[in-house]
Amino acid sequence: MRLVYPVLALLAVSATYPAIKAEPEVVDGGTFTLYLRGARIGEERFFIRKEEAGGGAPIYRAGAELLLKLDVGTTMRIGVALETLGSTCQPRRYEAEINGTEAKSIVGTMVRDRIRLDIRSPSGDEMTEFLLRGKAAILDKHIAHHHFFAWKQLDGNPSTEATVLIPREKAKLAATIEDVGLELVELAGAEFELRHITITAEGRPARHVWLDGERVMKVEVPEEGFIAERSDTAS
Repeated sequence: MRLVYPVLALLAVSATYPAIKAEPEVVDGGTFTLYLRGARIGEERFFIRKEEAGGGAPIYRAGAELLLKLDVGTTMRIGVALETLGSTCQPRRYEAEINGTEAKSIVGTMVRDRIRLDIRSPSGDEMTEFLLRGKAAILDKHIAHHHFFAWKQLDGNPSTEATVLIPREKAKLAATIEDVGLELVELAGAEFELRHITITAEGRPARHVWLDGERVMKVEVPEEGFIAERSDTAS
């Protein structure tokens, strides 16, 4: 089963929103190097853009392509795209295409207070729905730039409760997101003062995220041995 990356296609999806007022603002973009239990497993190339629409609610559009080698002789290619609405980046649409041994495609569409996931794979098609009320963020597996959207849930507060959705696992979890404060972190042989936030979801290991302003610089899940570090540390 061969799938086509949806990143560029999603950027054209705007029929449900008011007309864009200005050219998109580049919020962030670059590359993460990904590690699992000390071994380099691949990289993630991503972008995040912001657009101002009528009514003053910002639209964020993000996309990434990943090349992962999780097992010897096995390569997984992943394309993801996300569209959110408002200052706290509430999910509106999500797409993922996975090529490899776990080949599947996922389209998530938000209608009112529910998100519908349509999943296609060689074993067949399925659909599932989740109720999403209040703050919510999509944090799919091994995707580093998604943590920008989790950080936006804080909206300037030291902590908040939110729902975390993991589409590839068809999981919806209650989570606590906390701002731990500023810390000195070493990246690429240099030391940076970064903001540290934690994301603790029910029944899952804690995620640690470090940001330079709005730029996610590092993500770590110690219990899983997963680390994502920015390859481009210059602002």
